[in-house]
Amino acid sequence: MQSLMNQLADLAAIDNELDELHEELGDLPKEVKSHEKTVKMRSALVDETQNLVNELHTFTSNAQIMLQEIKDKEAQYAEQQFQVRNNREFDAITKEIENLRDERARIIEEQRTSGVKAENLAQILAQQKLDLADAVEVLNEKEKELSDLSSGHNDVLKALMQKRIDLANSINVNSLADYERIRTFHTEAAVPLRKNSCTGCFSAVPPQKIVEIRNNMNKMFLCEHCGRILFPEDIKKVTV
Repeated sequence: MQSLMNQLADLAAIDNELDELHEELGDLPKEVKSHEKTVKMRSALVDETQNLVNELHTFTSNAQIMLQEIKDKEAQYAEQQFQVRNNREFDAITKEIENLRDERARIIEEQRTSGVKAENLAQILAQQKLDLADAVEVLNEKEKELSDLSSGHNDVLKALMQKRIDLANSINVNSLADYERIRTFHTEAAVPLRKNSCTGCFSAVPPQKIVEIRNNMNKMFLCEHCGRILFPEDIKKVTV
């Protein structure tokens, strides 16, 4: 069974390899997410404007029907005016006719302004669709770029991830927790000793401590300056 120091050195070697693979992807994953949000936002704008255009078209289609209905009602009320029995009924019918005429005037005015609105919205919608098409094109390019770059790494990445899982499961919980904690501060959580120095911060390590590290391979030793885990340079590490 591997010593704790061997396990941590192997884990650090695997993590270094994983970090290199992720670095090759660069900011592409974030860029893809950003462009996805842009496409979603622009698509929502297109839908919103299209709904407004549809509402105007619906109004335009119904306006003539509403105007004809108002005209028919006016004619009916005009006939009724000749059949009233008193001034109160006459005034009531007259009021209804006035209301119908006001409604007709409102619809006609709305017809006039809706034409202008429809022209403006058509221009806005056309531009929004162009902007959406541009965003979709950029997103497709970024997704293809990420896919092409990732495809060459997938097998290696999966193998390394599985190797890391298996190795992490073999390390005692406390030591693994310490390793992960140190890794939040330093990308390389475990580093070799070289020429009596920590290769993480290049600080000198006392000879007595180096001897102690070599004689206690199942104990974790930290650099007194940077806090990284130290292990002998000639330790046998896993092949990644």
